[in-house]
Amino acid sequence: MANTYAGEMGIDWQGREYLFRPSLAAIASLGPPTELVQLLKRCQSAGPDGFLASLSVLSACYQGDAEDLDRLTGYIREHRGRLRFVMGAMQPSEVHIIGARLAVAGMVGEPKRGKGDGKEAVEFDPAEYVGVAQAHLGMSSIEAWQMTMIELQRAIDAKFPPSEEEKRKEEMPTEEQAEAVVAHVQALRQKRR
Repeated sequence: MANTYAGEMGIDWQGREYLFRPSLAAIASLGPPTELVQLLKRCQSAGPDGFLASLSVLSACYQGDAEDLDRLTGYIREHRGRLRFVMGAMQPSEVHIIGARLAVAGMVGEPKRGKGDGKEAVEFDPAEYVGVAQAHLGMSSIEAWQMTMIELQRAIDAKFPPSEEEKRKEEMPTEEQAEAVVAHVQALRQKRR
């Protein structure tokens, strides 16, 4: 059974559950740190490229035999020198949505308001987070690589709870967020006129 609180997803099909776990190891298997950020962007974009990126995330996160997954999600094969997608039981839009959600759970985790500096990340290095789990949580390398970002974030928050001031800052939108909301509302009002 999928632990959705850890970012896992489960799909029941033909009396069987297909489990997807966006562990740090699964995400790391998708490419080097700079390519992972690009993969996340691709998963969140519409079109064939976004679908293919999401399909690769599903394949990496699947906790079972790849041939079983092919029947569910579909797969790409070569036919007369060309690549061809063979449909599975799921619609491509479903594959895209689930793959994108797993990518976010695996690389972003649970974003908290007011956190971050607003700058776009240029890389996502799972090994850094494994190091954090080992150094601050006393985990073995094997255990740390099997964690999801959501599990790591929650464990770090439990070990190092935020101060009252940090909690207040998390609840308050940043100046940039507030300005963006005001600009959006003003743009909507202009459209109505």
